[in-house]
Amino acid sequence: MKTLEIYTIDDLKKDLEEGVSEGKVAVKKWETILNLLKTVEELSIQVTSFCLKYQKYGCNGCPILKYDYPCGHPYATFTIFYQELRKLRALADRLYAILKAIEREERESRGYIG
Repeated sequence: MKTLEIYTIDDLKKDLEEGVSEGKVAVKKWETILNLLKTVEELSIQVTSFCLKYQKYGCNGCPILKYDYPCGHPYATFTIFYQELRKLRALADRLYAILKAIEREERESRGYIG
């Protein structure tokens, strides 16, 4: 099992009340989102319990095939899900980079770096 810590709205409010900069708070929030997306991506790419049993037979007999294309097929639900998840993660990475730049500018404008 993997445990993830989530930076909640309550954490955000508390940090702001304690004087943490808006930029740092935004970055902490998006770090949480990125960690969650990375974990979902890691989990979704892992084989299913069906794969452990049926891959050695070329997926013949896999119950997923009764309802969907094989997992690697371009129109398989799994493939579409994973592609969309990767797009979402790429968007989150870009937003995170923007927020890091804003936070860095915020720190520099206050006269300290750290």
